[in-house]
Amino acid sequence: MLASQMRNFLLASSFALGLGPLAANEALSQPMEGMHRERGGDMMMHMRALGLSEAQQDQIFKIRHDAEPAMREQMKQVRKAREDLRQVAMADKFDESRARQAADAQAKALSTMAVLRAQNMNRVRQVLTPEQRSKMDQMREHRPGMQRGRG
Repeated sequence: MLASQMRNFLLASSFALGLGPLAANEALSQPMEGMHRERGGDMMMHMRALGLSEAQQDQIFKIRHDAEPAMREQMKQVRKAREDLRQVAMADKFDESRARQAADAQAKALSTMAVLRAQNMNRVRQVLTPEQRSKMDQMREHRPGMQRGRG
């Protein structure tokens, strides 16, 4: 049970802190266990590098825990919309109206998830000291493929 709680904490913290590159399509295309195995080590390194106090760790855990039901619900909506789109695509006769409804539902759920992640990231930032925020920003800027202001 403890391992499961730790896995959930690490995964959700990566959402909240924005330390793991969790773009919507990437997050949705991989099983949760795979995301933890691939990103958990990097996320733990970043968490250690910030030097969080036990109180901060507890606060971040609560933020993650409180956000989990809403994220889970949106994930269900994304999966349902994807299944609806697949069924429309595989039907003998294409129903554009039904396809648009499913695509809109998927977009809305993904948008809600992005807002929830941003909201949680902001909540976590409020827990950090100014020095920890600065360090987190520096780590994010130096992460491969994440240079800001270029494109």
